[in-house]
Amino acid sequence: MISALLKKEWMEFTRNYKLLIMSCIFLFFGFSSPLMAKFMPDILTNFLPKEVAESFPAPTAFDSWAQYFKNISQMGLFVNVLVFGSILSNERQSGTLIIFLTKGLKRPHVIYVKSIFSMAMWTIFYILAFVITYVYTAIYFDTSVISQLFLSVFLLWLFGIFILSVTILGNVLFQSYFSTLLFTAAIVVVLFIISIFPKLEKISIIRLANENNAILHGQFQLSDYSYPIALTILCCLIFHLIAVRLFNRKEI
Repeated sequence: MISALLKKEWMEFTRNYKLLIMSCIFLFFGFSSPLMAKFMPDILTNFLPKEVAESFPAPTAFDSWAQYFKNISQMGLFVNVLVFGSILSNERQSGTLIIFLTKGLKRPHVIYVKSIFSMAMWTIFYILAFVITYVYTAIYFDTSVISQLFLSVFLLWLFGIFILSVTILGNVLFQSYFSTLLFTAAIVVVLFIISIFPKLEKISIIRLANENNAILHGQFQLSDYSYPIALTILCCLIFHLIAVRLFNRKEI
């Protein structure tokens, strides 16, 4: 029954053009990040005075990865939430889950399948964009100056997992797609507010998504993120536990 639900998720993912949307967007991120860094100075020379254009420093591998992290942390995560913001709520409204539940599928398994599928898709497309950026950055720039790249990439991926956990919980709390999006946005706003306070800055989860460039420059080490990583994993587990318990009590 679980395999049937996973197959159903994949079919809906392809039929609703979500596969095409995410493929196009993350492929664009992968190719555009190094290409924009490489050719942006040449583009600017066509629109700016020569003296101004020549004043810009020569692009480096840092610029390529800065563009990558900007694309993923801003647009990539946003698209991810849009795509999976209704992964459960739509089926609750239409009543299609009743068919699986009446045939013996346990309610917690619904949450597990939805989470596994959405996180697997996020991971696949994130890696796709990363590999393309990595290859083209190595072609155009000297990458020996980059340090701790995989730590920086891992932290942003983990933040994406956190956002999906929030989205899954929002799907259980609300039947409205728009309400789920507002709930996810509210949690992100709370994270930004928490990061403002100096005493809470070291454990702030938002650091996983806004210090990636600083990590590449060697300003932070893995040990600096022990608390944020542990807190993120704990929150993901708690959100899923709450989602399972609430879903067990929800009327379908």
